[in-house]
Amino acid sequence: MRPPGRKYIDSPSLQVFPPPSLCQDVTQYIFFLKGKQDRLQALCDTFLNEPSGGAVHYRPRLPFVMLTFQHVGRLTSAVEGFQDWGYTSEREVTFWIAASDYRRHGADELCKRVELFVPYIYTDNPWAVAGGREIYGFPKQAADIRMPGTGQEAGAFEVRTLAYRTFSPDTRAEVARLLLLERADGQPFTQDVAGAFQADNLLQQVGLLRDELGTLLDFNFEAGSRVLDFLFRPSLPMVFLKQFRGVGTSDGACYQAIVGAEADQLKLRGLRLLPRRFRLTIDSLASQPLAEDLGLELNPRGQLSIAGGIQLQFDFRLNEGHLLWSGS
Repeated sequence: MRPPGRKYIDSPSLQVFPPPSLCQDVTQYIFFLKGKQDRLQALCDTFLNEPSGGAVHYRPRLPFVMLTFQHVGRLTSAVEGFQDWGYTSEREVTFWIAASDYRRHGADELCKRVELFVPYIYTDNPWAVAGGREIYGFPKQAADIRMPGTGQEAGAFEVRTLAYRTFSPDTRAEVARLLLLERADGQPFTQDVAGAFQADNLLQQVGLLRDELGTLLDFNFEAGSRVLDFLFRPSLPMVFLKQFRGVGTSDGACYQAIVGAEADQLKLRGLRLLPRRFRLTIDSLASQPLAEDLGLELNPRGQLSIAGGIQLQFDFRLNEGHLLWSGS
């Protein structure tokens, strides 16, 4: 019997629908950025290791950050009673760190005991912001996101969000551009890059990626092959810090937990290599220190070059999640 007060009370104002979530008609673009191992370790320490008091000890597996731009055409709750309500869609931009809990698993192979940790994530769907933060601990932020191929007539990827440009008593928060990813030659994304594609000869395409990913993304072959093996696993594990601010205190948390969750790939419908060079511009915003936190080495114009990327079309399910550690 559930203790009194432990049943979740649904309300239209809460905008949090129960997991698992079913994500269909998904188009995702994946890019790899060179970061700094010590900065990635600092993020793991701050958001995973230190809050747990040492119950977990995550370490980044590679000095790389995965940046994804994702459009979910159909997002629904898979729970009985909610399946027939309808669906929403969303655009989402995420920075991922591949990390392993060495306290639990030791120095294992990259593809066997690796989880994805999310230090930054942006979405244009307010229900996804509320549900992601409350259920799992996704640090989702509301944003205006422009993506090619999603009916916006966008020729590049762009994220704008509410932010402080500087910290001072007279600084007013404003919606500002956070990042822009575009082709390095200045040409817009066109249908040959961002358009629809079919899932013909998938095994052959995966083999091509396995052969070329390391060189294209400035990895060595072994690392590129391991990354590809991880990305195409049937279940993709993730780890989060879930927390809520306490009342009556300026720096206390009334609840903290390290949460794990898995995204199961239901159907891979297409993939392609994006062999062009791209240019990522990250704007200087005091409240969004992406480059500093991730250890990205930008040029004086706030830019870095990306050798290429991957485009996927698939369906997946985000499962309920589980506790790895709880402070309560």
